[in-house]
Amino acid sequence: MNTERKAVRDSENFWQLDGESELYAATIPHPPKSGSATTVRLTHSNVYGPFDEAELFVRIGDPSNPTDQEDLDSADDWVPAKLVEELVTVGDEEILRSEAKEPFEEETPWEGTYEAQLMLPRGKQSIEIKIVSQQLELLRSMVLSDWEISVK
Repeated sequence: MNTERKAVRDSENFWQLDGESELYAATIPHPPKSGSATTVRLTHSNVYGPFDEAELFVRIGDPSNPTDQEDLDSADDWVPAKLVEELVTVGDEEILRSEAKEPFEEETPWEGTYEAQLMLPRGKQSIEIKIVSQQLELLRSMVLSDWEISVK
């Protein structure tokens, strides 16, 4: 296995989503430091195959007033997370999606890793994640607002 992979797999910041999807999150550096950019890395995985119909965004939230799960529109400071790596498991081998032969014949576990940059102030903060899905029957759009962190 390639140790250079970006996928976040072992994190205390983890959410189970609809449609057999999972989301793992981490910051680089960990813990974040104020005064310098923090990379927020998110890995969206699905056991059935690639999920191209979702966009991810992050923002600095207010730990004392978290955004409601259904409130996709009231904040205007969402930063889009850009797709930086896609992995699929074909047979027993994990490969980059770009190296795989599509369309996939059967269930093909997939991981899409996204990154965004935030400037976090010192102290107790929260990072909120917005998921915007174009395939609502498989994954609903929502805000995850329960990720609290301490910034040095």
